[in-house]
Amino acid sequence: MRSTFSLEEVGKMLDMDASEVKKEIEDGHLTYSFDEGKKRVSLYDLEKYMGAEQTRKITQEFLRNENAE
Repeated sequence: MRSTFSLEEVGKMLDMDASEVKKEIEDGHLTYSFDEGKKRVSLYDLEKYMGAEQTRKITQEFLRNENAE
């Protein structure tokens, strides 16, 4: 399973647009790290944001849908 996601991908997972994800980051609710100069949200960041079980469900569904396309 992938361990980091772009802000756009996180937005798709959470039914938000990228600006809403950025607002969650700015408000201190969601954390991120830099990978090759780009903001990336890790599984750990998502787990802190919404809990491990919810993160697992959402990321698995996202990755399944991504592979189906």
